[in-house]
Amino acid sequence: MQEKLHELFRDQIESRECFGGAAAVVVNGEVIFNESFGDERFNENSLYRLASVTKIFTATAVMKLHCEGKLDINDKVSKYLPDFARLSIGSIAPNGMIYPISIPKREVTLLDLLTHTAGLGADELGNREYAVMPTEEKVSLEKVTQYYAKAFHLAFEPGSRAAYSGFAGYDVLARIVEILSGKTFNDYLQSEIFAPLGMKDTTFQPDDGQYSRLVPMHQRISGEDREVNFRGNIYRGMPRSYEAAGASLISSMPDILRFCKMLISGGENILTKDAVELMLTPRLTDGLDGLARGENNGIGCFMISGQHRLPKGTVFSHGAYGTHIILHRERNLVAVFLKNSFFDMSVTSRSTVAFENAVLK
Repeated sequence: MQEKLHELFRDQIESRECFGGAAAVVVNGEVIFNESFGDERFNENSLYRLASVTKIFTATAVMKLHCEGKLDINDKVSKYLPDFARLSIGSIAPNGMIYPISIPKREVTLLDLLTHTAGLGADELGNREYAVMPTEEKVSLEKVTQYYAKAFHLAFEPGSRAAYSGFAGYDVLARIVEILSGKTFNDYLQSEIFAPLGMKDTTFQPDDGQYSRLVPMHQRISGEDREVNFRGNIYRGMPRSYEAAGASLISSMPDILRFCKMLISGGENILTKDAVELMLTPRLTDGLDGLARGENNGIGCFMISGQHRLPKGTVFSHGAYGTHIILHRERNLVAVFLKNSFFDMSVTSRSTVAFENAVLK
């Protein structure tokens, strides 16, 4: 395994797919690999943009409230945000406009949002609605969720298929957390999850010291490698005031390993074992329209439930900038790969598959 991971590191630098990164593997609670690669900016104190890996942290916040009886994941979203009772199913007309075509047979639930089966902000329709959303609406969770309720449509009947919601679904979940807790989403995560786990560097709101430890984002323009500056923000195109619950956390390798240890060990003092079981086992019918072959959706994560390139039982979370987390409970294994790049960054990218092969095969 170590040889394969070192080969991956060399390949990443030689092929100029990122400026550097890190990987760690923990088996039965023992760290068997934990190294950084790249220049001096990449070390044990480095921080990374998590992109969509943010979602598993958001899901944990929702599940904590579920454990405490403050919400039920089967609740309708409209119980907490009444305007969401009036969502309609939309369609893209030949002229590119989106129009309502029908009223859904049932309302969207929290579980629909958690498992990407709501149809909110999903498919071509949802991606287009988010892309044309006015910039002035993307300033806070309260503001964006008000806009979703007013202007977004569902791409399909809730629960009828699976389709990834990059932003909207998890923003709505985080806004419900804010309403129930009376705290900003970042403050809730800090007090209820991150501080108890000793996660000192996971945040939507980095201070100057933390921001200085954020690794450079890599982009290749006209054959030249360049560092991308988001003008002090975390996720491209989003001000820090908008704590995008599916995209804009930063974290460190030590923090992520603490979080994964909590999940794989059964929740520690954050979640109950039953809640962890709900999160890390398939929640959908195998073969549901929209699921990749052999894959299923958990709560805030994805998993292998059938024939696949990865072993059955593998749980994973992936971010658009290349960050990848693997949990395998039967093997008691946690594996984390961190990089921040606009190159080779999909869930089936060359680097992601190489990492999976190194730690699982």
